[in-house]
Amino acid sequence: MPKYAMAIDLESCIGCHACTIACKSEHDIPIGVWRCWVKEVEKGAFPSTRREFLPVLCNQCDDAPCQNICPTKALFRRKDGIVDLDPDWCIGCKSCIAACPYDQLFIDPNTMTAEKCNFCANRLEANLEPACVVVCPTQCRVFGDVEDADSKISKLTTQRPYHVRKPEYNTAPNIYYLEGSRQLLDPTEAGQSGIYKQGEMDMEREDVVPEWENKPGESRTVYDTFHEVPWETKIITYLLTKGASTGLLVISLFLWMFGYKSSLFSFWMPALSGVLLAATGFVLITDLKRPERFYYIMLRSNWGSWMAWGTWFIALDGAFTLLWVLGALFGATGFMNLILWPTILLGVLSSIYTGFFFAQASARDLWKGSENTLDIGVQSGLKGAAILLLFATLFPIANQASALNVLGGLLAVLIALHLSILVFSILVHRFGSVAHERAIHLLTKGPFKNDFWGGAIVVGCVLPLLLLWAGGFGGFGAVLAGIMAMAGAYLWDKIWVKAGQAVPLS
Repeated sequence: MPKYAMAIDLESCIGCHACTIACKSEHDIPIGVWRCWVKEVEKGAFPSTRREFLPVLCNQCDDAPCQNICPTKALFRRKDGIVDLDPDWCIGCKSCIAACPYDQLFIDPNTMTAEKCNFCANRLEANLEPACVVVCPTQCRVFGDVEDADSKISKLTTQRPYHVRKPEYNTAPNIYYLEGSRQLLDPTEAGQSGIYKQGEMDMEREDVVPEWENKPGESRTVYDTFHEVPWETKIITYLLTKGASTGLLVISLFLWMFGYKSSLFSFWMPALSGVLLAATGFVLITDLKRPERFYYIMLRSNWGSWMAWGTWFIALDGAFTLLWVLGALFGATGFMNLILWPTILLGVLSSIYTGFFFAQASARDLWKGSENTLDIGVQSGLKGAAILLLFATLFPIANQASALNVLGGLLAVLIALHLSILVFSILVHRFGSVAHERAIHLLTKGPFKNDFWGGAIVVGCVLPLLLLWAGGFGGFGAVLAGIMAMAGAYLWDKIWVKAGQAVPLS
């Protein structure tokens, strides 16, 4: 069985875009989206300027992040090494788009499912070469079996040095570029104006593109394609509702276990947790491009995908929360004791899996790191404690003063932990990549700086801690601190999601 790969001689590419047109024609790709395209980078200062061309397509990685994160196994590897996609199983979750370090997947506006290059597998099965290879006028693309020592691609890559894009991601890509500068191959090296294609502006990224300075002698990207940001408002809402739901459930059950037998903790707050969890499910399902297929995740779970695990965690969390509420409603204390720890465990798992899921989106360096998973768990507790503090203050309950002190103290500890994690992950710890540094710059000094410093840090952490320190853990000062902490946590979720996707990938 062959293993297919492609070598591209960048010195021979003339930027004619014949490959792009041939690909669109062969696969009937709609206007506005591309399986392959040619990026252009301009270098030098007038009159000594030149353009370099980079044909871009799926890298057919041996360790493909898109395949790993796909919850339904819609993305799969063929025996010949090609990473292909079965649109009949795609739910349009856009996880593969977030995971690809090369920005090579998109949603087909006709089918509303993911789409990508597959080396023209339909042509290969008819013993024909990919369309982009056939039409190239300079024959800069060489395609073949890299495991056949006599093949042209094997001889070419043996005789001449080549590069792969983003080797630091360890995806083992199978597109080999002969020649080519770092400014051409690395999207963070060349200047980004955000204005390409005869002056068209990328409206999706308009607020995160730095003010353009045309500095003589520096390289600059002058032609590229625009891809939609995969995760936006609904994913930010999901972080809020799921965090509040799991935090409410876990803290309420712990309070009940430690002797606070009020119906507020045994029934009403778990019931509210269930409502918020249902809202979370609604938000996630409606964010899919094919929402009617949401149950495919359970029919064909990819156990290597944290999205698949998270779906099961949320479903089981919902089921056990319902059982708990029914037990509390009918006063079945023995049954509640029986399911107490499984319900707490599922609440914790439903909270923290999100950190692993975001980290699996390999393209986004800001989301990597175990501190993000820890912070998501801490924020869930923070949101739950803030809501509980509000209701425990408004409604009379047994041992009210004691409960308020416990909740206020817990809120203060969780806010302090959240602040410590932010200081460590954003201001102290460095992941080491240019993409990570760029994202942190966007947060601390770029377009998100007001939401970060004024919202996430001051409103969400510093002022609530001062209120709790000055006014104590009970009373309306503590309630106000909880509301401010939740607002700050929401702003942090918002800019964390947006900044992670604002760094150019292609």
